[in-house]
Amino acid sequence: MIKDLFSFLKNPSRFEEYTPMTAKDFFVLLFAVLVVITPYGLIMEQLDLQFDNMVEELMRDYKWIVVAGAIILAPILEEPAFRMHLDYKRNSFFWGIGLAILFLSELWYIPVAYMGYLFYCWMKVKENDPPKLKFVVYTSAAFFGLVHLGNYQNVDWSQYFYFMPILVLAQFLLGLVLSFIRMKHGLKYAIFFHGAYNAILLIPTAIWGDF
Repeated sequence: MIKDLFSFLKNPSRFEEYTPMTAKDFFVLLFAVLVVITPYGLIMEQLDLQFDNMVEELMRDYKWIVVAGAIILAPILEEPAFRMHLDYKRNSFFWGIGLAILFLSELWYIPVAYMGYLFYCWMKVKENDPPKLKFVVYTSAAFFGLVHLGNYQNVDWSQYFYFMPILVLAQFLLGLVLSFIRMKHGLKYAIFFHGAYNAILLIPTAIWGDF
């Protein structure tokens, strides 16, 4: 599984057909992702960036609603929005464009740019000149990360633009893994994986976090 992931990230390509994802592969990949991302989270805590995080603020008063939303609602919305179009189908592009409206926030220009990217990809496919899959996989993962900047409030990003790559790195890497799962096993497995990842991060925080 890990070998297949690295091969895919090096040169994204389509698999002949979707295959069921075994429980072993699911948990091995989930463990590998957490091993990579957990040290990143610890480093972020040490940096102690003084940005208001909307999710952390909501956790103080509505922690279990936030947890449920992150585990169930977020994957159901975000995976079709950012990964469905990897099949290059017309309806998938328009689903992505429609769902991107839900991510409009103070940083409205990021989802708007994402809509433009999806429309560009669809036009290229329509002209029988589809963009390379590597471009689509990495670009969609980058937008997936950038959209999460909307979690930070009252930040002048023109002044702190150099923090953007640091803040979205975890989501970008997760987006690449989810793209692999989506292409090899299908969208539903990407949704399940996304939900499991959020659950592992947020449930302990809700139980033992100091709000």
